[in-house]
Amino acid sequence: MSTGKKPQQLQELETISVLAAFLLVLNLFLHLKALAVAALALLLIGLFVRPVASVISRSWLKFAEVLGAFNSKIVLSLAFFLFLTPLALLFRLFTKNPLQLKKEPDAETLFLERNHSYTKSDFEKMW
Repeated sequence: MSTGKKPQQLQELETISVLAAFLLVLNLFLHLKALAVAALALLLIGLFVRPVASVISRSWLKFAEVLGAFNSKIVLSLAFFLFLTPLALLFRLFTKNPLQLKKEPDAETLFLERNHSYTKSDFEKMW
C-alpha cells in the first residue's frame, strides 16, 4: 500500500529530469547548444552522482518554495488593487444605498414591508 510519499532518490531524479526537460524546451526556442549540453549533464548527474543531484534538487525545491511564498503575495496584491478596488469604487459611485442602511426620505422607519405569500417552491432549493 502506498502512503503517497515518494522515496527521496525518486523525487530527486524527478526534479533533475524536469529541470533537464525545461532546458531542452528552452533550447528549442533559443537554439543554444549549451542548453542541450547542460540538460544532458543534469541527467547524467541525476543518474550517476547522487550527492550532487541531491544538492541540486534540494536547492531547486527550496528556491521554488521561497518563490511560491513571495509570488502568491504579489499576485494576490495585484489582483486586489488592480481589479477589486476599482470595482468596489465603481459600485459605490453608481449604487445608491446598496445595503439599505439609510432611511428613505418619505419613510417613517427602516422597516421594509413585503407582502408575499410563501409557497412550497419558496422552500425548495433555498441556497
